[in-house]
Amino acid sequence: MSREQWDKLRGQWLKVREQWQGNLRLRVAAMVIVVFAGLHVLDAIDGRRVKAAAQYEADLQLRERMELVAAQPEWTERAGKAEAELDALRRQMMQVGSAGQAQAEARAWLTELAGTVGLEGPTIKVESVLDVPGHAELQQVLARLDGKLPEFGQAALLRGLSRGLPWVQVERLELGEQTKSSRVNMVVRFYYKRGAGDASVAAQEESP
Repeated sequence: MSREQWDKLRGQWLKVREQWQGNLRLRVAAMVIVVFAGLHVLDAIDGRRVKAAAQYEADLQLRERMELVAAQPEWTERAGKAEAELDALRRQMMQVGSAGQAQAEARAWLTELAGTVGLEGPTIKVESVLDVPGHAELQQVLARLDGKLPEFGQAALLRGLSRGLPWVQVERLELGEQTKSSRVNMVVRFYYKRGAGDASVAAQEESP
């Protein structure tokens, strides 16, 4: 910075200082602004403190409730029963030795369902067998069933579908208006457990 620029800057600073010292209203306005800004900052800090305290209190109460629940012995019994029910469901899952068998089983299940509910002109289309992501021991098959339901056959259809749960799940179900013969279109997903040899091969394919 040159001497001339420095002198000019110093002169401007002296002028501002003189105005500041000679103008009481300006000093008062500046002090009000500073005080207002300070109060705003303090209010924001206090709000955060109150929010943090409330969150801490809520977390503490939740922890106390969880400790009380964990101390109850029946939860261990419930966990044991849930695990036993899950094991029972796994044992109910059909095991297949090949993709062709999985497709045949899906077709047979839908054929039996169509006969049970009295479906007229049923058509069944079975898609390719797919792996279940994250479960090398499982396979899934998508299939489609179309036909005409007899009068008041909707209830029988839903009962038949519910018997396949949880390993037979309805992806889409379209029912026509309830007349003497309403049209039904559905897409069903079947889950099967691989045979011992097939499961080991799938696990090797998924391993890096």
